[in-house]
Parts: sequence; C-alpha cells; structure tokens
Amino acid sequence: MSSAVEMINQIFIATEIVLFNIFGLFGNINFLFLTYVKPSLRSKSSYIQCALSVSHIFCLLFELPNAVLLFTGIQLRRNVCFPAISIYIFFICAQAVIMLMLVVDLFIIVFFTTFYRRVDNVTYTVLMLFVPFVYAGFTVAWGFVMMDDELVIFCNPPISLHPIVSRWWSMSNVGLNSVTLCLFLFLMIIFHFRGKKQKSDTRKLMKRLKVSVVVFVFSWYMCTLGVDMFVAIGLTGSVLVFFQSNMVFFALLCYTQPFYVMLWRSSEYRIAFVEMWSFLNCVKSLKSKGWLEKTTKVTTQVSTMESSKM
Repeated sequence: MSSAVEMINQIFIATEIVLFNIFGLFGNINFLFLTYVKPSLRSKSSYIQCALSVSHIFCLLFELPNAVLLFTGIQLRRNVCFPAISIYIFFICAQAVIMLMLVVDLFIIVFFTTFYRRVDNVTYTVLMLFVPFVYAGFTVAWGFVMMDDELVIFCNPPISLHPIVSRWWSMSNVGLNSVTLCLFLFLMIIFHFRGKKQKSDTRKLMKRLKVSVVVFVFSWYMCTLGVDMFVAIGLTGSVLVFFQSNMVFFALLCYTQPFYVMLWRSSEYRIAFVEMWSFLNCVKSLKSKGWLEKTTKVTTQVSTMESSKM
C-alpha cells in the first residue's frame, strides 16, 4: 500500500477521533452528572450505565494521543505503545462485558424481580461489574507477558497487543457480543408476547431494546467482528493494519452513542437535560416543544422497582 494512501488514511482516522471525542465526552459526562444530581434517575441499571460511561470516557480520551501520532506520522514499538495505552485496553475490554451486563440486568428485572428488589444497589453493582473487571485484567496482564519490541504502525488496542493476545481479544469479544445479541433477541421475543397482555411499560422497554440492538450491531459488534474477519480471510501486513484501524469508526460510535439514544427514547432524561442547560437560550426554547414530553422511557419500570424499596 502506497505511503500517500496511508497518510491520507491516518489523517482521516485522526479527524474521526477528534470529532467523536467532542460529542462522546459531552454525552458521557452529561449522563454521569444527571445521574448524580437527579435522584429520580438513580437505579441499579443507571449505576451500571454510569460504569459504562466512565469506561467510554477513558476509551475516548486515550484515542486522542493516537490521533496526534497519526497526524505526525510517528510510529512506536510495541513495548512503548502497549504500556502507554494499557489503561485504555483495560477499559475497552471492560466496556464490552458491561454491555453484556446491561442486558443481563434486563434479564434479571424480567425473570428475577424479587431478587432485584431485595438486593441493595452497591452489592448489585459490584456483582455485575466483577466479571468485566476480571476479563479486562486478564487480557491486560497477558498483553504485558507477551509484549515484544515490534514496530507498530498504529498505537491502538488490536495492533498494540501481541498478535496471539490480539486474536484472543477479538475472538472473545465476538463471542461476548454474540451472547449479548442473542440475549437481546431473546428478551425482545419475550417482551413481544408478554407485551400484549401486560402493562405498557413492558412494551416501552421492548421498543427501546429494538433501538439498542440496531445501535449495538452497527457499533461495537461491527468493530470486533470486522477486526476478526480481516484476519480470518487471510489479510496480512499493511493491508490488514489498514482495514483493522478503520474499524475505529465503529468503536468511536459505540463510545459516543448511549447518552444520545437515552435522550431519544426517554423523556425523563430529555427533561432533565433541558433543565440543566436551560440557561442557554437555544436550549431554553426547547422547553415548549411537544417532543420533550413524548416518552418511550426505559427508566419507568426500573424506577418503580427502586421506589418500592424505599
């Protein structure tokens, strides 16, 4: 592959990283702040979502140095690159499993309602985050064990990891994401049949799940599946690096979208967001808009369960 094509591609990826950081950091920080200042938005599910937002903030921030390297054309060796972004790799691994835990959380709400109501928020959140942190810690530790001094074209997770560890990371992510997707689809089927007989909150939750499936498939799942697929079809060298590195678009989309999907599907978050930013004239005018009150909110069922404990 020509050096001109590689340079243009590096500039393109660097621009993506900067733009997604602006929108992603704004969204994730807003979600954390709204959860902190609005007690009505606090629940077991929202605490897990907060952990996902923190992971996404770290992932976005650690992409910025990579953008600088891309703009300048500087290349690093793996024994320099990997330690520098090991924290990033920890959180990128954790967020993949936290996404699964959010679906497991919905599964528990539906099938183990009594347990969900009785366990306290802190214990529940710790239990749900235990597996993500173990998986992330194991992957990073293995990465350090296998680290060598090979020159890497891009300092990002799939390339900074030793090829053996990178293969484990991509395949395990495809497996985890496939489980997440299957569980999503299972819950959608359950909600479809139960929603006809039960209260409207179930149907609203099902609608939000449909959006989550679409966003999930076209973001993180597409990213990890693409990284693994390019290896499986036999691409090597600079061509493999080129295609794998461009999968960062889907990763950045994954890090950025949760808060904006929540704004779209939940009037509770829309109202809280507009109230927080109402000192801006452009936001204040939104208070009179009808869409602010329209709701397909996912928080209704969870909030009802949380309030029943108090």
